[in-house]
Amino acid sequence: MVNSGSSANLIAVAALFHKKEKPLERGDEVIVPAVSWSTTYHPLQQYGLKLRFVDVELETLNIDTGALKDALTPQTRAIVAVSILGNPAALDVIRAFADEHGLWFIEDNCESLDAELDGKKTGTFGDIGTFSFFFSHHISTGEGGMLLTDDAEIDGLARAARAHGWTRDVPNGASL
Repeated sequence: MVNSGSSANLIAVAALFHKKEKPLERGDEVIVPAVSWSTTYHPLQQYGLKLRFVDVELETLNIDTGALKDALTPQTRAIVAVSILGNPAALDVIRAFADEHGLWFIEDNCESLDAELDGKKTGTFGDIGTFSFFFSHHISTGEGGMLLTDDAEIDGLARAARAHGWTRDVPNGASL
């Protein structure tokens, strides 16, 4: 849990910069959709990543997966998918693309809490899924956010980043 979806996105990027294997580095490229909220992009720019914008499908406003291959370069290290306004992006296709090309997959699910794609919840396809509980979103607590991962190292790094570097919330045995 964090104070906002914006912070969830920032902590997701921070965690990937501190991974022991394949960490993101300044100057790496990240494929992003051309339509999203500013806080999808700002953490990437804050960490010195280069954004490679991909157009969206007119019918869904989600990233055009047919254009992903053209956006890929040798410097591409990650992809961010956003499911716009409760409408799931082709997350299964994006997951396969990320796996095929060895990319980190951040799923910004701040606008699509509880949405599903073929029976699987959005926010669970990426290496990290981020969520927002801001008052204008589908499920609201007024403020707040969170991120999900099934990677123990990312979990520990995210918890430490959330706590200004303290590791007291990092599960015992997690290697950081």
